Amino acid sequence: MSKNFKSFEDLGQAVREHGQRKVGEIFEESVRDDFDSIPEGPFKSSLPEINWISFACPIVDRKTGDRSKDSMNVTIFSKTNSGRDAHHTWLLNRNGTIKHIQPIPLGLSSKYSQEEISYEIVSLLERIGPSFIHLTDMDIIPAQDKGVEREDSADGDSGGSEKPIDPERLKFFRSLKDAKFISANRSNGMKGYVVVFFDNRGFLIVENEYKGNAAFIVDLPEAVDMDAIREELSVKKSEAGRGGEISKEELRDEVERRYWQPISEKAKTRSELRALGAERIIHTPDTWQETMLKVVESRK
Repeated sequence: MSKNFKSFEDLGQAVREHGQRKVGEIFEESVRDDFDSIPEGPFKSSLPEINWISFACPIVDRKTGDRSKDSMNVTIFSKTNSGRDAHHTWLLNRNGTIKHIQPIPLGLSSKYSQEEISYEIVSLLERIGPSFIHLTDMDIIPAQDKGVEREDSADGDSGGSEKPIDPERLKFFRSLKDAKFISANRSNGMKGYVVVFFDNRGFLIVENEYKGNAAFIVDLPEAVDMDAIREELSVKKSEAGRGGEISKEELRDEVERRYWQPISEKAKTRSELRALGAERIIHTPDTWQETMLKVVESRK
């Protein structure tokens, strides 16, 4: 389910039409196999009463700082009936179970059932598309330029509050011809810069939707051939006595190592990225998708 709901009656009707089975079905089809690729960060909800929904791995060992590999905290930020900020947390497990671990604020519980809220959580994950996301420990433009004027925010936001990430932006990148995956730094999630990788194309997109951050097109010395890379990895694996299919993560790790790591080692800021020849694409209100599409289609 990808549309926005104008009222809780609309959501309730959708849930009644699809039933509780649909919640589990969405999880099985769009989340389970890529649970480890759920990115941290605040995301826009399709429900008008919810400001944003944030995903984060809970800490399971406070001494070591180790985080859970089998569950995600899902924190829902909303308003009370009196208009005050409120939030509560759900727990999403790798096996698909989902339940709230804090009381649901009256402003939400008076309008939505637990079933309807869980439906919105898994539907949001479907819109985010974890199967298209590769979480990496590699740096992706980790430092800010000093003394450089940044572009204005497309939405006029002056900062000072959390800005939710629009899952429709991720959907747009998934729709681009030959786009295969997005790399995001594991710690920053989708709040930092991300890299969009293409097959059979000789460029990358480096993108950050937050205020003051342009997108960049980085030309590569050659077109990426993922089939050839998969075959090379398969041969090496067989020669090492470790036969078997090359996993999606193994392929993405290698593509990232070959084509982003050399750039990452040289470019820690946007200025350094431009010094390597990257083309800067300013985010334009309402037309950024059209602008980006034209730039992508003009390259091979």
